[in-house]
Amino acid sequence: MNVIEFAIRNPVTVTVGVLLIALFGIVALIDLPVQLAPDVEKPEITVRTTWQGASPHEVEREIVDEQEEQLKGVEGLEKMLSESSYGSASIIMRFPAGTDVDTALLQVSNRLNQVKEYPIEVDEPVILSANDRGVAMGWFIFEALPGNPIDIVTMRDFAEDVIKPRFERVDGVAASNVYGGMEREILVTVDPAKLATRNITILELAQAVDQENRNFSAGDFEEGKRSYAVRTVGEYGNPADVEDVIITRRNGLPVYVRDVATVSLGYKDPSHVVREMGQPAIAVNAVRETGANVLEAMAQLQAAVTELNENTLNPLGFKLYQ
Repeated sequence: MNVIEFAIRNPVTVTVGVLLIALFGIVALIDLPVQLAPDVEKPEITVRTTWQGASPHEVEREIVDEQEEQLKGVEGLEKMLSESSYGSASIIMRFPAGTDVDTALLQVSNRLNQVKEYPIEVDEPVILSANDRGVAMGWFIFEALPGNPIDIVTMRDFAEDVIKPRFERVDGVAASNVYGGMEREILVTVDPAKLATRNITILELAQAVDQENRNFSAGDFEEGKRSYAVRTVGEYGNPADVEDVIITRRNGLPVYVRDVATVSLGYKDPSHVVREMGQPAIAVNAVRETGANVLEAMAQLQAAVTELNENTLNPLGFKLYQ
């Protein structure tokens, strides 16, 4: 009995079979994830550490070598690449396909905790579930609306505080990077003649400014049914706080920073420039998390852009677009 004869003699069975095949096809079309290309990437974890003002040689010796000594024992590690640059260090760890990223992140974090010590000025290492310098799945431009007198290059900190965290909360986004603009900083312009007159060195000035910019905990005490935490707040809130720092004492009199230097709020010199249609702008990207669906992540990113524009940026005279 051939297929045609079977179909003619059993119309109900054939109809049911065709309907089942169509039903499964519709379910697969709706529920199965769709992506432009198959996911063949291997999971990567990036450890980034910042040490402002350090040379690449110092970064490699004091940070990268110490971290690699601990990270080389992470279970399942396939390949490890490191990069030491001026003021920062990056270690990219690659794992076999199918590795549980959450478990690998926990192991990397535990290994980093075993690093004995870092130089005082080094920031806490940041762990990312992807290579944040990899190819971004989306780029967005942050610029001022016509008529807004604010210079967009001064809004880099705003982009890092508002736009970047919102992008990184999107499912499937491992990291977001901000390019362009200028970062704010407090400038201490020293007068060498005034330093020499008071017999103070640049190192003494720098140490005094650094040591005062900290908060310290002094424990707690109980009074009746209440418990009070005691702490000393010393972090700078404005340039005037830096001017009031005592560097040392000469003949019993304090020497303040304002006596030998001028303190002002300014911006760092930009290391690169971003332009859109010939005008200065700030670019923000989104790097896909390994294994995430690009189409779904991009849909959520576009929704986040609409939300930011309507609720935050447009009322302030700015816009964000892909």
